[in-house]
Amino acid sequence: MSSFPLLFSIFKWLYAAFNIGFIARVYFALRGPGVSRTVRVGICALAFVLSLALPIAREVRGNSIWIKAVSFAGHYWFAFMYQALLAWILLSVFRLVNRRFRWLVITEENRVRWRHRSCVGIAVVSLLACVGGWVNSQYPVVREEKLPLPVGAAPLRIVALSDLHLGRLASDGFLSHVVDQVEPLSPDIIVFLGDVLEQDFSPSEVQAIAAALQRLKPRLGIWGVMGNHEYFAGRGELNNKLLNQIGIRTLNDKWVMLGEKPSEKFLLIGRKDRSWPRKSLQNVIANIPEEDKNALKILLDHQPTDLEGAEKVGVFLQLSGHSHNGQFFPFNFVVPFLFENAYGYYRRGQTHYWVTSGVGAWGPRIRTSGRPEIMLIDLVPQPEPQ
Repeated sequence: MSSFPLLFSIFKWLYAAFNIGFIARVYFALRGPGVSRTVRVGICALAFVLSLALPIAREVRGNSIWIKAVSFAGHYWFAFMYQALLAWILLSVFRLVNRRFRWLVITEENRVRWRHRSCVGIAVVSLLACVGGWVNSQYPVVREEKLPLPVGAAPLRIVALSDLHLGRLASDGFLSHVVDQVEPLSPDIIVFLGDVLEQDFSPSEVQAIAAALQRLKPRLGIWGVMGNHEYFAGRGELNNKLLNQIGIRTLNDKWVMLGEKPSEKFLLIGRKDRSWPRKSLQNVIANIPEEDKNALKILLDHQPTDLEGAEKVGVFLQLSGHSHNGQFFPFNFVVPFLFENAYGYYRRGQTHYWVTSGVGAWGPRIRTSGRPEIMLIDLVPQPEPQ
């Protein structure tokens, strides 16, 4: 069983406690001349209501306009509060340093005024950070990498997309924008690396997502694996059906041989997400025919784990996502401690690895660390020796 439901339950309690403490602090910080009690109560009451939106949105099912509105309010309030926490930490550090160097002289006469200015400053900085992060999330970039293939192999162009998190906050309109960027790249194959689907969809939304993907016609098809979010709340089987319904053929601890000519053939291997029971990589490929075991192997694994296992079985290229490159500053400095390779290109022996930051975003469509990206990988054969 996955531990994510327990983790989310703990998170909700911590989030609620943080909101209550922060709102109480704001209420007392706004005391004094210049801010009436009515204004203070109004601000804190609004903040309290918004703080309830995320826990409610995580509990209810459905995709009506009201549920989407609650989800939007809750997730973006979460982002605002996170930025407010960072701003408050920086302000607290400044206050400690200011006691030593006295850049600002705070007296009893101006203390209330500076306290009010601090509240306004934290709110403005947090809002600007959220707006900037939202703008950043709207414009994915194309990251290109060229890797040398063995002599005699046929060239292969791969587009990899990860962590779209399609759901209440990002739907077919966002996917259509991504498709607009992918179409001109003319890939031979498109692979989805998990966390494509987030939460409830209506039949019309499923049709719209499928229609957007139908605009992409790579000669070797569209393939993918599921990520941890596809399995949340026991929705793994449902989401697997939905992925296939919208045009993504899933490989859950399975492999497929692609390519027609001998020089073009390669094995595409897909693993279940590690948050769910899955086979070892050796077992996944155990039934590959003997004559195909030396074929080029490309592995799709949502989380960038078991890199050593991929190397041991002779995988040429492993593609992963999941880390988002942190998504929110300063988590881009944290994720490198969680994975051997948390982002970008990496190599172990003869195996190449590429971990993408993802084209979408978890929760609010906000990125304050790194850019959203589309992976474009050209596998280029080495020239024959003269």
